[in-house]
Amino acid sequence: MMNTKIMLSFFGAALLFLTGCVTNPITGEQQFNMVSQTELLNLSRQAAPEQFGKDYGISSDKALNGYVQSVGKRLLAVLKSTDMIYQNMPFSFQVVNATYVNAYAFPDGTIAITRGMMLELENEAQLAAVLGHEIAHVNCGHTASAMSKGTVMDLVVGGTSAYLTQKESSWTEVATLAGQIGTTALLANYSRDQERQADQGGMDYMVRAGYNPKGMVDLMKLLVRISNSNPSMIEQMFASHPMSTERLETATKRLQSTYGAVKGRDGVQEYAVATAGVRSKKAALAAFAKAETQVASKQSSSAIQSAQTGLALLPGDPAGTLILADALAAAGQIAAAKQAATAAVNTSASLRAESLLAQCALQQKDYATALIHLNTLESKKSADSRLFFYKGVAYEGLNRKAEAVKSYDTYLMRSKSATSESAYARQRLQKLAPSPAQK
Repeated sequence: MMNTKIMLSFFGAALLFLTGCVTNPITGEQQFNMVSQTELLNLSRQAAPEQFGKDYGISSDKALNGYVQSVGKRLLAVLKSTDMIYQNMPFSFQVVNATYVNAYAFPDGTIAITRGMMLELENEAQLAAVLGHEIAHVNCGHTASAMSKGTVMDLVVGGTSAYLTQKESSWTEVATLAGQIGTTALLANYSRDQERQADQGGMDYMVRAGYNPKGMVDLMKLLVRISNSNPSMIEQMFASHPMSTERLETATKRLQSTYGAVKGRDGVQEYAVATAGVRSKKAALAAFAKAETQVASKQSSSAIQSAQTGLALLPGDPAGTLILADALAAAGQIAAAKQAATAAVNTSASLRAESLLAQCALQQKDYATALIHLNTLESKKSADSRLFFYKGVAYEGLNRKAEAVKSYDTYLMRSKSATSESAYARQRLQKLAPSPAQK
């Protein structure tokens, strides 16, 4: 006879599985989901500002943001309760200053599209396809499903260039690329099945909203074309939104079989008018994108020149200013990097600017100044666990051992990734606060 405790555990697990399943509104199938709507809202509130910081803040172009919001709201207006797992999500739409090509959604419906993508799109139908696709990810609970399976990117977007090892080492070898504190995100890597579902849902929404469904197919063709000609522009998008010939073929067949007779709005002229401002900056943004790629390739001198070329065309641009600062820091020109980052502190990219200033101060062993910037990041609700790692380094540099121990402990409790920073933090804790058995 089965042990009573085992039986209770078995039925408890079965009940947990049953209550942890929801119906996918696109496929009609059950999917595992153990994340509540409240949890998704809280996580998104923390994570969205981090990702926006990574992307140099929300664009100050109010007309462009208003236009994207209007297209997003037009799509939301046609949704039905049966289209979504979670009801009444507080959807929002904004353009971020990043120059790479991408769009992304947080699980609460916070959706962003980069200036780089706005430059590449050709009409309003393609924009509706992008936003519809992201809305479908939210409606299907794809991020919640990924979280339930433990596949969400855990605060590692952006990363940091670390050179620490588990041997006794100096913190000064940690990050040669600045600007990375406070740039984490809660973004899922979607599966190809989830991408197909989002394509289907997005196409359905845009047709209901009066758009030409061909915009979805044209969007995919555009992305494939950019990928073939300039893969670095779009690699971040394909990392989280895997593209394939099969996806394009499926969308094309759906267009022909399901929507063949539909003739909706393309909005070529409307898109041209709404994006005139960002298009006038195309040469500058191309220079910034080139500089960012050069920084990543450790071509710091070339990156400085490219960023300066862009800033000559578009003075004071937050993205360009901080890309220049990153390039200067990578070249070892810390004083100049600090000057450039300081110029961006009061812009929409302030999180990224404070982050870079903190790391510049740490590299100069100016631990008191580093703490000022790190505390500012914490006051701005930075959700990045590495913030506490760097606070530990700063406190240790100031010989404030108790606070260093507390910061390293906090970092290790919040960080769920096995990184060189976590190895270093444990190493320092053993030195600063050894266990009784080690004494």
